[in-house]
Amino acid sequence: MAFSSRFPSLRSSLRPIYGNLRYLLFNRNRTQSSLITEALVSEKKQTPVPSWSWSLLPLALGASTASLLLQPQGNLSFCDSSHLARGVSIGGKGSTEYVMKGSHKDVPEELVEELRTICQDNLTMDFDERQLHGTPQNSFHRAVNIPDLIVFPRSEEQVSKIVKSCNKYKVPIVPYGGATSIEGHTLSPQGGVCIDMTLMKKVKALHVKDMDVVVEPGIGWMELNEYLEPYGLFFPLDPGPGATVGGMCATRCSGSLAVRYGTMRDNVINLKVVLANGDIVKTGSRARKSAAGYDLTRLMIGSEGTLGVITEVTLRLQKIPQHSVVI
Repeated sequence: MAFSSRFPSLRSSLRPIYGNLRYLLFNRNRTQSSLITEALVSEKKQTPVPSWSWSLLPLALGASTASLLLQPQGNLSFCDSSHLARGVSIGGKGSTEYVMKGSHKDVPEELVEELRTICQDNLTMDFDERQLHGTPQNSFHRAVNIPDLIVFPRSEEQVSKIVKSCNKYKVPIVPYGGATSIEGHTLSPQGGVCIDMTLMKKVKALHVKDMDVVVEPGIGWMELNEYLEPYGLFFPLDPGPGATVGGMCATRCSGSLAVRYGTMRDNVINLKVVLANGDIVKTGSRARKSAAGYDLTRLMIGSEGTLGVITEVTLRLQKIPQHSVVI
């Protein structure tokens, strides 16, 4: 450690040589004689640099490189909560901290048994699985807690029963999709139950003439486009590989084609959502023209799982272009 601590001082003492060398290399428009003369003369004292100092140049470069290698390098990833120790913050007035604080209480055994009855084998309390769901790789944020258990429902009825049970015991729930977003809404700062929707990935109905499709939330947009390709149709939004339709609705995603086709709110016709008390609501019909009542579809899109759990989505489709150009 004492050896490495001398490198910064050596590097600072040889800084005039660096300046002269840089001056020599980047001033090519001047004549060689005037260039050498100006480089060897300091700015203040006008004293020439001794010729023996040039022999130290390789040593100086090696010492500088060694000092950089020996200095400890921190992890510069914004996904790491260790930045809190260095006082790094984003957003204003502490609104977006890296670590989401929260209190935790144990999940009642009665709730675990009820959920096991509902989901059968599609429930896990394995630590590695809970750690994976509680620390998404793409999120800018981290939480102090992870989910207490993970459930994998296969139907809308199961989601409704799960939410009703959690509401009865006042246990928090967190819907979970492809986990490709960076907003941190899939974290579980209070612990609780994580509802993983990835097993609900059916295509319920395809209306080719009407150019719309009804799907479950766990299907990915890439899988959906593979299914639609033989019909000459596609879903235009492309937020990133691994994103699921339910998560895309929850985050109101866009993608590179949003300039041409709009964002998620422009391509969703209606939703089916399980509310916090377990009730199932449908936000609209398949009719393109409707002005009846509140626009619940747009209310749910972008809510990030805070208003309900999306269990069904009706999407607007587009024809596959005959020609495509990459600019």
